[in-house]
Parts: sequence; structure tokens; C-alpha cells
Amino acid sequence: MSGQASPRPSPEARARAAWEDRHGSLALERDRWMRAAMASLGLAALATGFGIWAAVSTEYVPYVVTVDALNRPAAALAPREIGDWPDAVVRHELAEFVRDWRSVSSDARAMEGRLLRIQYLLEQGSAADSKVLEWARDPDTSPVRVATTHTADVGIVAVNLLGGRSWLVEWTETRRSRGGGTIDEVRRFQGTFVLGLRRIDDDAILLQNPLGLVVEDFDIVRTE
Repeated sequence: MSGQASPRPSPEARARAAWEDRHGSLALERDRWMRAAMASLGLAALATGFGIWAAVSTEYVPYVVTVDALNRPAAALAPREIGDWPDAVVRHELAEFVRDWRSVSSDARAMEGRLLRIQYLLEQGSAADSKVLEWARDPDTSPVRVATTHTADVGIVAVNLLGGRSWLVEWTETRRSRGGGTIDEVRRFQGTFVLGLRRIDDDAILLQNPLGLVVEDFDIVRTE
């Protein structure tokens, strides 16, 4: 007898073959898209990690902006030491520091704003910072307590360089009674301030203290 014909596949086998032929390509496409999606997620995670690293490691460098004879701004080099700042700029910053620190106002919000500004010129934990906190907590000098009976206006007399990083500031404090506003007392003070340079990494601090100047320590005496 001649060779027998191969048996015909069963209906189940034909159905399985048709199913695999129709849906096998879809499974392949699904696998390809899954691999592409995983690759995209990996790249997104890598980009996010790089962005976080860049934000954390970013450093802000303060620059002094000077003005020429035509009032046009001109960028100057970032200060590296105290001598890099013009004396007039240091005098202004020290005078503002003393005014904000020692003035006593009947307006609690204004006084709070002044005390907040001096924090940008103090390094947390420094000798100057500790002395300012001690002054604020002392019942005899606390501006909040003094403001209940008196106000104090600060008048800067002189700001002079002693040498190196030390500056001498002289000022008066005119105390007036809260009731009638009459002058009760005029006190005269003298203080030696030691300045330093702060490395600024925070844009909020950079906005308030672009020079990076800080008061590291001070000694105050009443002269009359």
C-alpha cells in the first residue's frame, strides 16, 4: 500500500493554532511596550535623581553690585575677606544693625521686623548670637518689656575701623515715655564689633544679606 495520508488535526488543535496566530503578535507587542515603558521609567528616575542632587549641591555666591558715575550697575567680584568691602558699605551695614537691634518702638510689628533683619547678620550659635539672645531675655533690656513704658530712638554718632576685622561704633539711645512722649533719658554707648564672612547657600538669606557680612562677636559699654 502507498503511504497513508497524515491524520487531520483535531478541531481543538486548529482552534489553538488560530488563536496563537491571531494573538501571538499582540503578546509580542505587549512585551515590547512593557520593556519600553520600564526603560522610560528608569530614565525618568535617573533625571529626577540628578535634579535633586543638583538642587542640593547648588551654591549661592554673593556679589557686590557697584554703581558707576552714570548710575549704571556694574558687577564686582565676590568679597573674599573683610577688606574687600568698601568702608562706606561696612559703616552702613553696621549702623543699620545697631539701629535695628537697639531701637524700641511702640509698634510691635515694626520692632519684630527689625529684630528679624538682624538675624541675617548673625551666625547661629556664635558669640554675638548668644549675646543678642541674652539681651532679649534680660528683663532690664528686653525690647518687648521696655516698650510697655518707653520707646528708644538710636542715633549713630560714628563708625570707625579699629583694625583687621574690628570696628568701633558709637551711638545714643534717646528714651521717651509712652504717655507724653517726653524725653526721659539720653544714653550713650560704645561697642566693638568683630566682623566675618558668611558662606551663603540659601537664596532667602542671600536676598537679605547679599554681602555675606556677619557680626561674629561684640562688646558694649555705656559711656554716659
